[in-house]
Amino acid sequence: MTIRQQILAAGALAALLAAPGAAFAVDDPSVLSPANQALFTKKHLESIKEPAVLVYDFETKGTMIKAFDDTVEAEITAINPDGGKDMSFHFLNGMNNVHFRDFPDQIHNPIAILFLERDVREMEQATRGNALYFRNRIKYALAGYATVKDVTFDLDGKTLSGTEISIEPFLNDPLNERYPRFAKKKYEFIVSDAVPGGIYKVVATTPDPLNDEPLTYAAMTFHELRAPEVKKVQAESAGKSN
Repeated sequence: MTIRQQILAAGALAALLAAPGAAFAVDDPSVLSPANQALFTKKHLESIKEPAVLVYDFETKGTMIKAFDDTVEAEITAINPDGGKDMSFHFLNGMNNVHFRDFPDQIHNPIAILFLERDVREMEQATRGNALYFRNRIKYALAGYATVKDVTFDLDGKTLSGTEISIEPFLNDPLNERYPRFAKKKYEFIVSDAVPGGIYKVVATTPDPLNDEPLTYAAMTFHELRAPEVKKVQAESAGKSN
């Protein structure tokens, strides 16, 4: 790993530069929790040797939000001589789209970080709170209060092994009286070397104490790895049919 890659990996969201999500970066890159290592510094992209598109299914529902299903795409646009990948993102479509700038020379997959960034922006709007505060609660939970365990999951008819990381960053927050509906919000991440891009699933759930359906639920699940040409061919075919 080059020095540049080490800096990018340890900083996690430092590649966003001035973007708000930089607050997820760890304070001391030399001391990383197992959760931070699994999510932010592992070589998730090592097995990908040519430009490709990581496609994720995205689902959201709940008693206090509008439900929709959509897709998220993380495109590896170039493979650098040192093995790092340049990446661009199309995070949801239409009115739900969230713009994120490109990430250069990546060895880890930033997609979980982008999921969290969208999530804290949604919380900021729902509570009129401060997104930076919510980011920091998640950051500190991953640094010291995460539960990490081995799990299995099914993908394309196969049972695969992975690691599940779960946090409840607001549960013991003395200030959660300012946003009581989200006090028991839980985040779950499943990472696996058997999945292209290393990230299988990210889920954020806010339980509703008065209803079986949650207040909010958002899940992003790996769907497929495809060649960039597939997207171009589909677009060209659609144009010819119109």
